[in-house]
Amino acid sequence: MLAAPPLFSSFPRSLRVGALAALTLALTPACDTATSSDDAGSSMGGSGGTGASPGAGGTGGSGGTLQSSAGTGASAGQGGTIGAGGSSAGAAPHAGSGGSAVGGGGAATGGSSGVTGFAGAPQPMVSCMGSFDTTPVSGTQSSVTVDSSSNKGNLPHFWDTFGTGELPLFLRTDRNWGQTLKDHVTDGVRNLGVKRLRQHGLFHDDIGIYHEDSSGNPTYDFTKSDQIFDFFVGLGIEPIVELAPMPHDLAADPSKTVFDWNMIVSVPKDYARWQELITKFVQHSIERYGQDTVNRWYFEVWNEPECCSNKFWSGSTDDYFKLYDYTAAGVLAALPTGRVGGPVSSQPAELTKNSMIGQKFLQHVTTDNYVNPGHPGSLGFFAYHAWSFLDGSVNGYFQGLDLLDSFNQQNTNIAITEYGPTWEFGLTDEPQETEQGATFAVQTYSDIVQRCTKDNRRLPIAYSWWVISDIFDESMYRENDPFIGCMGLTSRENIHKPVYNAYRFLAQLGTQQVAFNISGAAGLGGMAARSPDGGVQLIVYNGQNPGKGPSNETYYQSADATSVGVTVSGLDPQFPFDVTAYHVDHTVGNAYTVWQNQGRPDMTTMMDADWQGLRAAMDSPAEPLGRALCGSTFTHSFQLSSPGVLFVKFAPAAP
Repeated sequence: MLAAPPLFSSFPRSLRVGALAALTLALTPACDTATSSDDAGSSMGGSGGTGASPGAGGTGGSGGTLQSSAGTGASAGQGGTIGAGGSSAGAAPHAGSGGSAVGGGGAATGGSSGVTGFAGAPQPMVSCMGSFDTTPVSGTQSSVTVDSSSNKGNLPHFWDTFGTGELPLFLRTDRNWGQTLKDHVTDGVRNLGVKRLRQHGLFHDDIGIYHEDSSGNPTYDFTKSDQIFDFFVGLGIEPIVELAPMPHDLAADPSKTVFDWNMIVSVPKDYARWQELITKFVQHSIERYGQDTVNRWYFEVWNEPECCSNKFWSGSTDDYFKLYDYTAAGVLAALPTGRVGGPVSSQPAELTKNSMIGQKFLQHVTTDNYVNPGHPGSLGFFAYHAWSFLDGSVNGYFQGLDLLDSFNQQNTNIAITEYGPTWEFGLTDEPQETEQGATFAVQTYSDIVQRCTKDNRRLPIAYSWWVISDIFDESMYRENDPFIGCMGLTSRENIHKPVYNAYRFLAQLGTQQVAFNISGAAGLGGMAARSPDGGVQLIVYNGQNPGKGPSNETYYQSADATSVGVTVSGLDPQFPFDVTAYHVDHTVGNAYTVWQNQGRPDMTTMMDADWQGLRAAMDSPAEPLGRALCGSTFTHSFQLSSPGVLFVKFAPAAP
């Protein structure tokens, strides 16, 4: 049988252009004002539509190819109100009829190639209209200084990876879950810079890739997985592919399952057939999407094999190493340059303590191989999870680096493929749903960046918040509440949580780190960056008095707001900037607090006004500090709550 041509090249031209535009949008700051009067809309917008209040979809730029057509917009880059629309089927009364969770329109195309105040780039398109604020900030409790002319090295956005639960959810038609999940992912690409996704369930029987016929011969069917990976590739997403769980017909004991959706955690009855399954999947992916595309994917072997008394892997540690070797051989047989990683342990503590699976795994993979005994195995990246509050999320990364260095693996990168404030579901106030989660995300990434810069150590390739959407199915939730006690950035009813705003800020950071220093009150930190267009951004968190996480459900103690004096120097005095600040805290960019103040009503009693209140409060509003301002130094005093996040951006002034 002849190999099919790569799917991407066989798409209609408009769809290929749309996919490329989607990737471009993923790398473009989401909230920057468009710098062109061209009215072409983004080619990846979801349907704008009009839903019942409060689910009305907004207006958007013209066009739309990947998702259904966006509404018409009056000006370039005028996207729909993000999150204002409901799920596309309007499943819930408050979701809106036909409104998209993503809304229409997007970034403008064409027009000027951009502006920047740095050498070798176009000159400003507008004149200075005023001067920066230079009010003294010496009286503030804390101070932040940023030297925008410095260069502290590249700042890769390793926060661009997210989990999505199990793959079968993308195919769910009940309650419109599959489409809502796709809407949330599409929104993430547009507004959060999502580049990679990682999820469970690829070889689950609901996807149906592997079966055996009546004679016991393997058969393969990629129909359902193609629907999902077509969606990923069309958006420019480069997945971290978790190669798990065990198909029923390949399991030594298919009765060993976990979760309500019966994920089989058995060892294979035949490791050679498992290897063949891996090779078939990778080969099929190459035939469908092209080798260059699949070569950008990461292949992760299983999930938390050491955890919880064989909850996620019924075999021994040595059985996992055997599975890893056969999996790596299967990937490399189809893609010799493929990147395969493990051991995907549950916490940093498991690397060198408790099960010591990290140390044992590296000892094995650097010296032996079940497929080719006596020879080292293959390690394309080192993967594990960081479920242990700040000690795990920050210090745990450096524990992994130290362990790799001890095995002379200084060129092996780390991918943290699950992390968050807590692995627990259904807490009274889930920290992922409050300002606690927003502060936690910014602190984790900022502290890792600053420590790696100080000690000249490599940054992770991925640090994946678990998960992007409350379309998720692993535990019991408060099904009647708008906030169900889950970990997503966006609720099932398309309500953004505070952490969504934090990731929207992070997505707008530039890719060149500049000097950032902070002094004063304890518990503050952050980072600053410069973008190719000359823009400058800084993000500050206030996480005073961190708690101990799950032991007491406390993550950051609330404290009085702190005054923070921000000084940004090194700016080109002839180059005009639009300066804007944003906050997220207990009262700003926080729909959860509004729900609490409403008396925590469940959805059976909520009125339209209640939903309107949540939607009006969910996104952090812009706080303009000046238009087309110039000067070499900017100073300004801000109030920053605890816990809370401040984001300030200097965008090249728009005409």
